[in-house]
Amino acid sequence: MRLSDLWKRDPDSPAVAALPPVIYGLGFLIGYACDIWWGWSFGVGPAIVLGWLLVAGGIPLALWAAWHFRSAGTAIPPNQPTTAIVTDGPYRATRNPMYVALAIVHIGLAAALDAPAALLALFVIVPLMHWGVVLREEAYLEAKFGEDYAAYKRATKRYL
Repeated sequence: MRLSDLWKRDPDSPAVAALPPVIYGLGFLIGYACDIWWGWSFGVGPAIVLGWLLVAGGIPLALWAAWHFRSAGTAIPPNQPTTAIVTDGPYRATRNPMYVALAIVHIGLAAALDAPAALLALFVIVPLMHWGVVLREEAYLEAKFGEDYAAYKRATKRYL
């Protein structure tokens, strides 16, 4: 797969608003730029240890979830076709462990970098992810896999 393929939407994929790492990344960068511009701070000093612990927990969660996608032979980017429903590993606890991991890493970076505006950016990012990505993926998966996906939805929480 070439890098340019990440931006192309396959017809057999959900019509997501944008790729999730782009949504989180741009949201964080805009928030962090606002922190620098406005000179905002949490007022208690950077929570460096807590922040890096969250980052150190979020990254392995994302990698574990991605490994299960690869093991099942299905694409990770949501603009590519899904060929299997992944229900093992972190997918036993949440239908969206990669997105939960991105949020954890985002919170961790905001804490470690003393960036309250970057943290507040989640109030835009999370609804955009929910309506622009997750609900569209769910509709696509239910249309593609029918009762198998509907049963998985009933048995497993969307986020936490």
